[in-house]
Amino acid sequence: MLEIFATLTLEVPYDGLSSIAGMGFALEQFSHAQGFYSFGEWAAAQFQKGRSITASVVKSDELDTSSKPDPYRTNSGFGYEVTVWVTEAE
Repeated sequence: MLEIFATLTLEVPYDGLSSIAGMGFALEQFSHAQGFYSFGEWAAAQFQKGRSITASVVKSDELDTSSKPDPYRTNSGFGYEVTVWVTEAE
């Protein structure tokens, strides 16, 4: 069964990062929010449980910073949105 594990929207600093490095940074921040030191560590923990993972990292230019903060989103002027789907082993 495929289910959305988590979605995180965050601001990534531009200080010399390529877009691929920015996406990697976003995945690392996602894993930190889950209590792990790296995305690789988080992924390995999922694989040990027999799960498959799929992730999407997209640029998120259209974040509205003037509205009240949504408790499930980090407001920023520009950033990346990380969505992770987890498939349980059958």
